[in-house]
Amino acid sequence: MITATDLKRLQGTTILVKSTRDRRNPPTAMRGWIEVHETEGAPMEVSVAIDFPQMFTTPAHRRIIPLDRAALERLLASGHDGVFDFTIDDELV
Repeated sequence: MITATDLKRLQGTTILVKSTRDRRNPPTAMRGWIEVHETEGAPMEVSVAIDFPQMFTTPAHRRIIPLDRAALERLLASGHDGVFDFTIDDELV
């Protein structure tokens, strides 16, 4: 069982984000972090945030990936020694 205290402790934790659609060897990954938002009277919301730098044709931007219960459990299961990785089934952009 994941408690609110456990979730709060994750705030700002750095994670490695990968994509199932990346066929390169080795695959590309981005550094992201966990965001935990608490609103009174509502369940805590957990998401993964990734900052993308400006590239030649793409402006800098931030991507927020909200996590449902299953995705959160998958993220927590990936942790070892305080290090997490998360794989999305989408392009890493």
